[in-house]
Amino acid sequence: MLHEDYLFLKPYLNHCMALMPRCNRYEIELRQEFSQLLFGTPDFVAIGPDWLEIVDLKTGAGIMVEPEENDQLLCYAFMVLNQRKSWQPKVVRLTIVQPTDEDRPVKTWNTSVKHVMAWGARAQAAMQAAIEGSVQLEPGDHCRFCKAKPVCPKLAGHVVEALPVVVRELRPDRLGYWLEKADLMQQWLDSLREVAHDLACSGHPIPGWELKPKRAVRSWADEEKVAEIARSKRLKIFQPRKLMSPAMAEKAHPNLPEELTSQIVAVSSGANLVKSKGKPQALPVAMESEANPEQAKLKSVMGNLALLKYRR
Repeated sequence: MLHEDYLFLKPYLNHCMALMPRCNRYEIELRQEFSQLLFGTPDFVAIGPDWLEIVDLKTGAGIMVEPEENDQLLCYAFMVLNQRKSWQPKVVRLTIVQPTDEDRPVKTWNTSVKHVMAWGARAQAAMQAAIEGSVQLEPGDHCRFCKAKPVCPKLAGHVVEALPVVVRELRPDRLGYWLEKADLMQQWLDSLREVAHDLACSGHPIPGWELKPKRAVRSWADEEKVAEIARSKRLKIFQPRKLMSPAMAEKAHPNLPEELTSQIVAVSSGANLVKSKGKPQALPVAMESEANPEQAKLKSVMGNLALLKYRR
């Protein structure tokens, strides 16, 4: 582990290590499962004589997460307690460790077994309603991490409803109405782009769009060999604990020896999906259907299968 990684994770490591001597058992990233629809892997579970604590590490900087009524942590606690039905701890502690929250990197909320099991009953009822198709879809902040956004009729409905709206003609009260929906519509648009990119990368062309490699990032092919060459040439291309990047080395030494320049490689980190220039391409399935209908049908089916992960 790099030193900077350790410093970042220190609040999480310190909290978990402080729990270990006080508990009867602890579990690190052990998968919990209630059913095929309800499962997950808590980062850390501490089981004491009369208490249970669920600890979850959050590394994101943009979204501050609170433990109070946190569905993810309640889900973990419910599954742990469900496996130990005869055990009734006096307190259930739900803890979020978020090092990017400088004011409160460790946040804990105390609740009860009764409250956790009531959450579990509501979750089971909601899952059954979803299976039966009797649930009402309600877009909101909870849609942020949902993989079904690209195929969600509610989110798509917001976008379709907004298409004929002329923003310049909106009154302030109506503009406020659309601003409330703007974040949800943006999430849908972002998911749409993600699905299209995933399909294109997996071999399912998007008509009128193409994959373009991202700008290549230069790096050293063999850092140990580069360090050895630099030492033999008495070139200072070292920073604290690591080598300079090729660009920094070239700036520090304009006449970099060929032995080192030959060690520079440029690798693209992926591809962007961009609009094709020129005449839009026809649908691949339509072109192939005339020559080979069965192959076209198979390709269409494979494309639909690739979308299935967004319907879960």
